Amino acid sequence: MKLGTKMLSAVTAGLVLAASLAGCSSGAATATPTPIPLPEGVPEDVILEAAGIAKDTPLITVDGAGVPAEELLYWVTYSADQYAQWGMTDLSMDMGSGQTLGSYYLDSAVENATLYQVVRNHAEELKMGWNEANEADYEAQLSQLKSSLAAQMGVGTASDGESASPDPEIAAKTDAEYVRFLAYMGLSENSFFHINEVSYLFQNLREGLYGTKGTEAPDGEKIDAAGVLHAKHILIKAVPVTDESGNVTDDGMASALEKANALYDEITVAEDPMTRFEELMNENSEDVDSSGNVNGGADGYTFGPGEMVTEFEEGTAALAVGEISQPIQSDYGYHIILRLDADNEAGQSKYADIKMNELVDQWMEEAKVERTEALDGLDVQAFYDTLAELRQTMTAAAEAEDAPAATDAPVETGTPAPTATPVG
Repeated sequence: MKLGTKMLSAVTAGLVLAASLAGCSSGAATATPTPIPLPEGVPEDVILEAAGIAKDTPLITVDGAGVPAEELLYWVTYSADQYAQWGMTDLSMDMGSGQTLGSYYLDSAVENATLYQVVRNHAEELKMGWNEANEADYEAQLSQLKSSLAAQMGVGTASDGESASPDPEIAAKTDAEYVRFLAYMGLSENSFFHINEVSYLFQNLREGLYGTKGTEAPDGEKIDAAGVLHAKHILIKAVPVTDESGNVTDDGMASALEKANALYDEITVAEDPMTRFEELMNENSEDVDSSGNVNGGADGYTFGPGEMVTEFEEGTAALAVGEISQPIQSDYGYHIILRLDADNEAGQSKYADIKMNELVDQWMEEAKVERTEALDGLDVQAFYDTLAELRQTMTAAAEAEDAPAATDAPVETGTPAPTATPVG
C-alpha cells in the first residue's frame, strides 16, 4: 500500500484551513478559546443529526487511538461531494466485485483517517508534535480564512486596519460564517483543527528526521542511495508527418536522431564540452515552457524514482556526474543528457520527500486498524442524504438571516452558505 506520495500531496499542497486551537493532541498546549455561538440553523452536533452517531464516537482505532465519527465521516462527505458533481448520488451503485459506491466512500474514508492518525501517533511518539511556530502560522491561516469567508459572504471587513479595533458586529458575523462553513462539511471547530494539524505534524516529522538538521540529515551518499538525480538535457522532439487523411506517414524519429547526433558530435569535439552543451541546449532544446525557460529553469531537473520517463531516468542514472550521454530515445524524441551533482538544496529536499514517503508507507503497513460496531452499522446513503437536507436548512437560515427588512423596494436573495472545501 503506497500512501506516502498521497500523504505528501495531501498535506503539503498549501491548503491549510485554520480552526480552533483547542484540544491539541500533541506538542505544546494552547489556551482553550471561547466557542463561537452557533448561527441559526446550525445543529450543535451535525454528525448526530445526520448519522445518528455522536460526533466524538470512535469509528475506528489506529494503534489504539480512536478516530471520531466527525473526522472519519468528513472523508466520506469529501468523496461523495466530488462524485455528486458528476451526478453520482446513488450510493448503491455497483462498483464491481460486490463493492457499492457507498462502501467505496467508506473504505476510502477509513484509509484517509488511518493515514492522518498514523502521522499524529508517530509525531507524538517522536516528540515532533504541535509547537509554537505551528501555532503562530495556524493563527495567521485562521485570520486569512475568516477574512476570505467574510469577503465571499459580503459581510465586510472586521476592522479598518491592523491597528483598528474590530467592529464587534462584523466580527460576530464573520465568526458565524466560519462556523456555518465548517458545519456544512459536517465539522466542528475542534475537528477541523485536528484534520488540518496533520500538515504541520507531517512537516515537523519530515524536517526533524530528514531535513538538513534532522536525525537522518541528507549528504551526497544518502541522496544517491535514495535515487535522487539531477540533470539537464537537450531535447530534440520527433515531429510526426501526416498525409491529407491524417495518417502518420513518418514518426519523425529519424530526423530527430539526425539532428541530435549532429549536436552530440559538436559537443564531443569542443574544447569545453560542458560549456558547449549549455550553449547548444539554450539554442536547440525543445523542452521550453511558456515562459521561455529551458529544462524547467537554469538549474535543470532534480527528480526521484518514477518521476520522469523511464528512458530519461535510466539514461541519467547510467552516467557519472559531469558525463554527457549519446542521444537517448523516448516517446518524445531524443535526449542528450548531462548528469549533475544532486547534493544541492533541491536534491536535499527531494531526499526528504522520498524518505518521508517511505516511512509513512512503512507506518501504514504496520498500523493496527480496528473498525467499531458503530462504523459497521452506518448507512452511508442515509447519512449523506440527511446531511444534504441539513445543508439546505442551514442555507435557508443563512438566507433568512441576511434578508433585509421588508420594504417597498425589491428584495435580493441572500447569499447561501459556503460550498464545502477540501481540507488538504
